[in-house]
Amino acid sequence: MPRASAACSTRVRAIRLGRALALMSALGATVARAEVPPPRQVGLAIHDRTLSLSVGLQDLFTPAARDRLTSGFATRVLVRVQLLRQNDPEPLAVAFQRVEIVYDIWDESFRVRTTRGPGTDRLFDVKTVDQALRAATALVQFPIEMEQALRPGEHYTLAVRGDLNPLSPELMGEVRRWLRQPAGTQRRAGSGGGDSFFGNFVTVFVNPQIEDSEHQVRFVSQTFEAPTR
Repeated sequence: MPRASAACSTRVRAIRLGRALALMSALGATVARAEVPPPRQVGLAIHDRTLSLSVGLQDLFTPAARDRLTSGFATRVLVRVQLLRQNDPEPLAVAFQRVEIVYDIWDESFRVRTTRGPGTDRLFDVKTVDQALRAATALVQFPIEMEQALRPGEHYTLAVRGDLNPLSPELMGEVRRWLRQPAGTQRRAGSGGGDSFFGNFVTVFVNPQIEDSEHQVRFVSQTFEAPTR
C-alpha cells in the first residue's frame, strides 16, 4: 500500500510538472508574440531598385506631446525603415527620416526641418499643429533605395519604427554621422563598418528598450512580392 501511494504521488507530481511546463511554454510563446511588432497596412510602389512607402505614424504623438508642440521647445521625430527578406533578420536596405519642429511664438508658426537619408534636407514653415504633425509622421512615397532589385517569387516585408524625442546620445551621434555621408551612399547593418544605427530586425524592432525615447511606435508591413517582369 505505501508503494502504491508513493507511485500515485509520483504520478501526481509528474502531471503537475507537465502542466507547469506547458503553462510556461504557453507564456513564453505569448511573450515572444508580443515582442514582434504588429502588422499595419501600408502603401507600396516598386520601380527598379527604389521602393516607395506611404504610411502614417500619427499615433506616435500622445495628447500631451501634441499639446507641447507650442511650448517653444524643439520636438524631434526619428523614423527608421528596414526592408527584410522573409526569414532573414538582416536588412536588405535601410532608410530613415529625422524631423525637428520648433514653434516660433512671435510669428505663431512652426519651423519644420526634415532630413531623409544623407544629404537630403528641407526647411519650411507651417501654421497649424495638424500640419506640423503631418510633416513629422506622414511618410508619403518615402523612398527606400536598394542595392539590388527585388527577386520575383520571394517574399518581403518592411519594418518601421518611429521614436519621439530619442534620448540616446549614441543614437543621435550615429544620425549625425549618417548626415555627413555623401548623398546616395548606403551602409548595411553587418557590413563590417561597425554601425549600429539600424542594426538587424531583432536588435532594433524586437528589443526596443536598447535605445530610450519618450514614445515609440513599431510595426511591420504586409508581406509582398516583387512584381514579375
